[in-house]
Amino acid sequence: MRTTLLLTLLVTTSSLAQDLTHPLEMGLPQGDYERPDPAEHELALENGLIAYVAVADQVPLVTLSAFVRAGLVNDETQGAAEALLAALKDAGPAGVGAGNFKRRLRAMTADFNVAMHDEWTEISLNVPTEDVDEALEIFAGLLRSPEIAGESIERAARHAEPAARDLGGESGAALYEGSMNAAVGHFYEIIYANHPFGRRPTRDEFDKLRVEDVADFHARYFVPGNLTIAVAGDIDLEAVNAELVETFGDWPAAEVPAVKPQPAATRSRATLHHFPSDKLQSWLIIGHDLPPIPIEEQAAFDVMNYIVGEYHMNTRLIRETRYKYGYTNDASSFAEDRWYGPGGYTFRSYSRPEVIENIYRNIMGELIRTREEDVSERELFVAKGALSDGAFQVRYLDGYALTRSFALERLRYGNHERSATYVSRVRAVTKQDVLKAAQKYIRPDDMQVVLLGEEAFDID
Repeated sequence: MRTTLLLTLLVTTSSLAQDLTHPLEMGLPQGDYERPDPAEHELALENGLIAYVAVADQVPLVTLSAFVRAGLVNDETQGAAEALLAALKDAGPAGVGAGNFKRRLRAMTADFNVAMHDEWTEISLNVPTEDVDEALEIFAGLLRSPEIAGESIERAARHAEPAARDLGGESGAALYEGSMNAAVGHFYEIIYANHPFGRRPTRDEFDKLRVEDVADFHARYFVPGNLTIAVAGDIDLEAVNAELVETFGDWPAAEVPAVKPQPAATRSRATLHHFPSDKLQSWLIIGHDLPPIPIEEQAAFDVMNYIVGEYHMNTRLIRETRYKYGYTNDASSFAEDRWYGPGGYTFRSYSRPEVIENIYRNIMGELIRTREEDVSERELFVAKGALSDGAFQVRYLDGYALTRSFALERLRYGNHERSATYVSRVRAVTKQDVLKAAQKYIRPDDMQVVLLGEEAFDID
C-alpha cells in the first residue's frame, strides 16, 4: 500500500512539474545546422560518372547503391524497361548464370533490391564488410552488362498481367495496409487515365518484344553520365575510391539521353469514385494531381503541408478528425512529386463506415480554411523549426543517408543548389507565403474522392 501511494505521488509530482511552455515562448536560439558539403564525399570520373562515398562504421556492413535516370515511362519500345527490370532482379550479370548469381548473394547474406519507378531506377546491394570486393564486382556487372534473355521478357510479361486487389480479411495487415493501398491505386488510375504515367505495356507488346530491344534500352540509358552511385558503410575511404576508379573508370562515356518533360494531368471537376467493399472499415482518399513545384515555391509548400497534414501528431487534420471528434486514428497528407511530370497530392484516412462522411467533411473544412486564412504564429514557428532543424537534417544523419541524398539530388537536378539553400528558404517563409501555396496547390474544385467501403455519400 505504501509503495503504491509513493509511486502515485511520484507520478503526480512529475506530471505537475512538466514544462508545458510552447516552443515559441522558450526563447530558443535559431539553429545553426549546415548540411555536409557534398564535395567532401564526391568522386567524379572522367567518363561522367559521379559517386558519393562516406564512412558509416556503426556496424560491419557496406551498402552499394546506383540511381539511374531510366524508368517505366520512356520513349523506347514498350516493355523494354520491365524486361530489363526482370533481368536485373533475377538474371544477374552476363556470364555469371542466374543460379550462380543467387548462390553468391546467399553466401554473402546480401540484401539485394531493384526498384524501377516511372522515371528512375534504384539498385541496392548491402553486404558484410569482408565481402565488399565481391559485391562491387557483381554490382558493376549488373550496371554495365546484365544478362538479358528471352526469359526476362516472359517473366516481365507475367508480372505485368493485372491481378485482382486482395482486400484480405477483417483483421491484420490486410485490413489496413492492403485496402489503403488498393484505394491509393484507384486514385492514381483515375488521375493518370490517358496519361503516360498510367500507360503499361500489353501482353501483345511483350510478345513482339525482342531481346535486342531490351539490350538497346539498357545501352541507351545505363551510361556513366546518366547514373550516380552511393557507397557507405564500414569502409576504408581511400581504398573504396580507388576500387571505384578501377572498376568504372574504363566504362566508355556515352551520350546522355535528353530528359523529356511529361504533359500535365487532365483535370476534371470534383467527383466521388465509390468502390464497394463489404468490410468493417472504409478507406478515404481525397486529392488531385501535383504539378512540379519550382524551387522558389518549394519551401512555402513544405511549410504549408507540414501544418495541414504531413505525417505527425499535431496537424490540422489530426486535431480536427482525431482529437476533436475521435473519428479516426489518422488523417494525413501525402505530397508525392514526380521528377518530370505531375505527381499526386492526397489526404488519406480510414475508419468505420458510419463516420467516413464526417471525416471527409472535416478534412475538406480544414483544407478550405487553410486556403482562406493565415496560419497562426505558433503553427508557422513549429513547422519551420521541424523542417529546418529536424526533417532536413535526417536526410544527412549518417553516411548511408547523405550519400543517397546527394546521389539522388545530383541525378535529378544536376547540382546541389536545392539542399544548399533549403534551410534559409524555409526560415524565410511567411504567413503570406503559406497562404499563397495553399491557394495554388490545394484545389477543392479538382478533388477526386476515392471511397473504398460501404455506401457512398454526396460530396456536393
